[in-house]
Amino acid sequence: MTPARLTRTATLSLGLLYVAAGIAGPARETSSADGGRALWAGTLVGGGVLVLLGLALTTRRPHVARGLVCVGSLLGILVTTWTVVVPVLAVAVVFLTLRETTSA
Repeated sequence: MTPARLTRTATLSLGLLYVAAGIAGPARETSSADGGRALWAGTLVGGGVLVLLGLALTTRRPHVARGLVCVGSLLGILVTTWTVVVPVLAVAVVFLTLRETTSA
């Protein structure tokens, strides 16, 4: 797998994972009334949308795309720090995105 394809695959996976978790997390915790649902939905869905939007803009506006992917990746880390895999994937996406755009 080429580095560009690895970057695109990891970025797409992270974006879809964030959006899915942002929708499923609050739906699962319907009994919680502490406002945590808004944090989950806002940061994960928002971060996922930024990641996917950045992925879509990669060829047309690479610098804007890089910023969107990095901000979206880091935004999702706020509520996924209790996991181990998701923050590691997010940091890997940021690293791969920055490496890919600087080598192009």
